Parts: sequence; structure tokens; C-alpha cells
Amino acid sequence: MRLQRREAEDPPLEIRMTVPAEVIVDLKDYCRYYEFTYEEPIELPAIVVEILRHFLKMERQFLRWRHSGDAASGNAP
Repeated sequence: MRLQRREAEDPPLEIRMTVPAEVIVDLKDYCRYYEFTYEEPIELPAIVVEILRHFLKMERQFLRWRHSGDAASGNAP
């Protein structure tokens, strides 16, 4: 499993969006996979946060752009 166990975090901000049904099915399956791996349940919104967190941490081009100084100046990659 590529996702790490969740840790405490700052208070969250709410994001509302519509997700295709097939993605919901996959996310629910991933929740079951997480529970199987870590022997603790996880709610759907929490798994979405962990997937986004992991993606943003691992996306190399985004990280290069973010650390290049262009992010602060608002320049697109």
C-alpha cells in the first residue's frame, strides 16, 4: 500500500464536488483495502484526502515547479 497511516492535522477546509459513480466504487474498495492493511476503518472523505496528499507529495513536476520559485510568482509550469 502506498498510502501511509493518517496523522493528526490542522482543521480542514470543506470542498464540495461531484464524483463519477465508478470513482466512488473504486474509493469504497480502497477504503476496504486500507482497513484490511491497517486493521482500522477509514471513511470515504478521509481516504480521498490521503490519496490527494500522497499524489501531491509524489508528483515530481509539481514539486519541481513549487520549489523553483515560479509558484510564488504565479507562473505556470
